[in-house]
Amino acid sequence: MKPLLQFQADWPVISALLDEALNLPTSEHAAWLNGLNDEQATYREALRSLLAHQAGIETDDFLNRLPVLELDELPHSADGVRPGSYIGAYRLISEIARGGMGTVWLAERSDGLMKRRVALKLPRVVWGDTFAERLGREREILAGLEHQHIARLYDAGVDAQGRPFLAMEYVEGQSIDAYCQVHSPSVRERIELLLQVMAAVAHAHARLVVHRDLKPANILVTPTGEVRLLDFGIAKLMEAGRTNATALTELDGRALTLDYASPEQIRGESLGTASDIYSMAVVAYEVLSGTRPYRLKRASAAELEEAIASIEPPLASSSATDPRVARHLRGDLDSILNRALKKAPGERYLTMDAFAQDLQHFLRGEPVEARPDRWGYRASKFVRRHRLQMAAGTVVVAALVAGTSVALWQARVARRSAEQARTEAHRAEVEAATAKAVQGFIESVFNANSRNEADPEASRSTTARELLDRGAERIDKDLASAPEAQLRLYSLLAEMYVGMGLQERALGLERRGLALAIRLHGPESAVALSAASDLGQTLDDMGQRDEALATLLRADEAARGRHDDRDSARMMIDTGLARVYSFTELPKALERARRAAEIARSLGPSQDGIGALAMLAIMARKSGYLEEARQALMDEAAWIDQQGDTGILGDLFGVLGELQSDLGQFALAETTLNRSITLAENTRNPQNLHTARYRLARFQYENRLLNDALKTADPEVQWVHTLGRQHEFGDLPTLVMFNFGRTLAAYGDAARGLAAIDEARALLPPQQAADRLGMLLAARAEALLELQRPDEAHADLERAVEMTSAAGGPRAEQVRIIRRRYLVAVGKADEALEDFSANPLKAGTPANTLTTLRREAEHATLLLAAGQDDMARTTAERVRAAIERLPERRFALNTEARMSALVGEALLRDGHAAEAAPALQKALAMYVEQYDPVRNPAVTALRRLLAQAQRDTKHEGM
Repeated sequence: MKPLLQFQADWPVISALLDEALNLPTSEHAAWLNGLNDEQATYREALRSLLAHQAGIETDDFLNRLPVLELDELPHSADGVRPGSYIGAYRLISEIARGGMGTVWLAERSDGLMKRRVALKLPRVVWGDTFAERLGREREILAGLEHQHIARLYDAGVDAQGRPFLAMEYVEGQSIDAYCQVHSPSVRERIELLLQVMAAVAHAHARLVVHRDLKPANILVTPTGEVRLLDFGIAKLMEAGRTNATALTELDGRALTLDYASPEQIRGESLGTASDIYSMAVVAYEVLSGTRPYRLKRASAAELEEAIASIEPPLASSSATDPRVARHLRGDLDSILNRALKKAPGERYLTMDAFAQDLQHFLRGEPVEARPDRWGYRASKFVRRHRLQMAAGTVVVAALVAGTSVALWQARVARRSAEQARTEAHRAEVEAATAKAVQGFIESVFNANSRNEADPEASRSTTARELLDRGAERIDKDLASAPEAQLRLYSLLAEMYVGMGLQERALGLERRGLALAIRLHGPESAVALSAASDLGQTLDDMGQRDEALATLLRADEAARGRHDDRDSARMMIDTGLARVYSFTELPKALERARRAAEIARSLGPSQDGIGALAMLAIMARKSGYLEEARQALMDEAAWIDQQGDTGILGDLFGVLGELQSDLGQFALAETTLNRSITLAENTRNPQNLHTARYRLARFQYENRLLNDALKTADPEVQWVHTLGRQHEFGDLPTLVMFNFGRTLAAYGDAARGLAAIDEARALLPPQQAADRLGMLLAARAEALLELQRPDEAHADLERAVEMTSAAGGPRAEQVRIIRRRYLVAVGKADEALEDFSANPLKAGTPANTLTTLRREAEHATLLLAAGQDDMARTTAERVRAAIERLPERRFALNTEARMSALVGEALLRDGHAAEAAPALQKALAMYVEQYDPVRNPAVTALRRLLAQAQRDTKHEGM
């Protein structure tokens, strides 16, 4: 009898018990087997046999050891499988690919646990031990590679007939070269695709893995533009950075593609990461130019080596068939590709990351390492990279030059009118003098840099910040006799510092500017009030909220003494106060935001008015006035459209998507948030793009679309890891890591989730709001609970409750939910149920149908934990029935699965195993789609319940 057939009748129960055993270390298997009692003990010997041999079934333990197969052990039909055949738990659907060493099939699981399609790799008989070696190596390699852009390994093993297999992620997409031919993406978009590939290869290199067969056919692009890197079948783990030859990599049997092979690969030398860098360069050359740098002749190794050594690839720009593409390639991209295609490995980029970084430098308009480091080249890159600031500076200079002439002309005209025009003439003369002073000052700063051209090293090292620093240091000395010019430059340079994320440098200029504005024009003047508003915002951005509040309140008091207190200055003060109060006194924040928006609407469209409406939308939403928030967003969008400034629409759509989610319009919210990302990508604004992706990932987490959330978050996590401690993105990196960590913990990888949350905490600015730190601590406690470390979770939870309870609202409620889970975990379910009843949803918490159902679901869970099984079951069935009627049911699948599991558990407790089994089976099928099917403890617990239900059902029928 085949190994598995003897267990066929009892397989559902045995399988569930086996999953439980395989979650334990091997050293604990014997104790676990001896501990089986009652009906489970009848399966002890079967389980002992399966655990001892680990053959005939597919489990994750095959990732640790794949049996060595002798040629005569392979069935004669191993290469004759056909659609409908079964390989382990997989039914073959259609053949995807066929190569010299095996076939790849589209297959699906047939055991009912999940409906997942996979790419199933099967060997050809003729390869025997060699293929087993290759299959085993690919399994080991892929098991250690977890990356968004690498096709995942789901399963590996040997089926009941002794056939080895690998079950990998099935990727629907086109090879990268075909994708580019069909979709004709821009050069920038092609580079972004290549950067995804490079990130995947760099991930492998960091784990000492060289791919060794990078080519377009192994790089698929999905319909959504996501790259997946395939086929690590000839990859080799590196030893001391180099790979050694095996039987598979000898010249006569190697599985490589000559057109993309590196010179050292052709020569049969040991390989390092430089080989992948070369092959990646060939792929990049083809993707960007539309043609390969050269085609190798299919000849002997000696002839191939000679051909590679003698052929210098032409510039990509000269090979491109499209003249527009050629223009983009000419210069930096030609240089980047040429460096990566160097014959000698040591002359290429040292790492794949360095290769990718040079392409990123190109996209950002920064100097690339592959180009000569001449001063003129870096100067041109500086101008392009800071074209906004430079354009602003140029416009300022041009406007001031023109303004000088106009002002002088106005002064002459004014003098002709004698007494009547004297004030006007004085104003024009002051303006002309100010314009001249500012113009001369700016020119002197930039000319000072150009005079350094005799010192190439100094010229190369001059940065935008150094130019600003130089100017800031000279304002007081050079313009001592022109205070109006000083005032203007304080504001201009401070704005540039803020734009570069250097708030501390801006702060000093803004303090000096405010003091000078008060001295020149008085504390109640529009100039002084505007300066106070700018200073208050910078202080708030830096977390110095006490000083920000004091600064704005002084300006608020000064504004009260004016004749007209409904102008732009007053609007900006109220907007600033709303921002500061939002962290401590929400009612005051809403009051100020409403007044600022009222003034904005009376004054008409302006950039400051748009900011006031945006603040009202945020404050109204936080306060629970969702319709008022929606109206403010609509007004804001209309003004943006009227002004033609689409650059900030991406952020607006992000906020609108969040609001739609609050209103229960989940499908619409998902569409809006994706549109926000598209808009941000089109405007090339990094801050908006990262914020938009974070918002989508957070929405996906909150609706337990965990697989989607992890995919959305992965590039953002990689981005955070590229940042140093000093960056221009505020607390966004903290939020990205926080959301990523709690998503991992919910998915089932609590250890990594905890590490990510701790990383987020380390990134948190020192002067952060208490409720934000409280949310981090609560998420940390939740991860600790998943890791069954409740004692450690307790301290974090108590601090989290303390930090969030004062502000109230959704954050406080989220922390209370986690605290109730803790109480259940430590055996205090009655206390958790009492806390639930004593804390109904308060104002400010979004209330929609799904929010209500999720709260009822929590109630059902607490009732079951407290032993009130009948009431728990009744509540869960009501919630489940309501979810089935929802038009946007997809966003409630997690709650539906939990309620199905709860109903099954309650029925099982009540002795109705036959009724419990279908509910538990349905819940398990939903769980394995939503969570990590191996590591998530809820999945493991549910499998135990299902096994018990099936066992009890069998005995009921006897």
